[in-house]
Amino acid sequence: MKKILTVILLLTVLTSCDNREELKAEIERLESQKQSLFHETARLQAEKLMTSIEVYKLQEELKALGMYRSGKTPRYILKVRLKQSRFSLSISDHIKDQMNAIEFELPVDKEFYDSVSEGTEIVDRFRVGSLLLNGSFGEWNMSVIGKEIR
Repeated sequence: MKKILTVILLLTVLTSCDNREELKAEIERLESQKQSLFHETARLQAEKLMTSIEVYKLQEELKALGMYRSGKTPRYILKVRLKQSRFSLSISDHIKDQMNAIEFELPVDKEFYDSVSEGTEIVDRFRVGSLLLNGSFGEWNMSVIGKEIR
């Protein structure tokens, strides 16, 4: 069906143009128009993205201003997960590490709140004391699992 429409369109254009030079000029004009529309579309998409980012920032500011108007100061809260990991062949040690992981909320300042995202590892440290005293290889892992403004 597309081929038939293309042939009909081509025949219409060929019959309406007196010679090949007019046809070439028309094709070049249409190509130029296509490129212009492509660039305009790309510019508008970039502008839409920048506007969306600006709207998000303004919504966050509005949320903070609403808190100030209510007499509260905004508190930036990170929900954090802390767990121990061991290098061991014992399945029970790995299960124990997972079951003993704790989650807690931590108030932070705005700059730190803005600098981390969900999944960010805050602490990933080797436990030297356990190696020296118990001979076990392990580490502490602390990561952000949620963010909230109250």
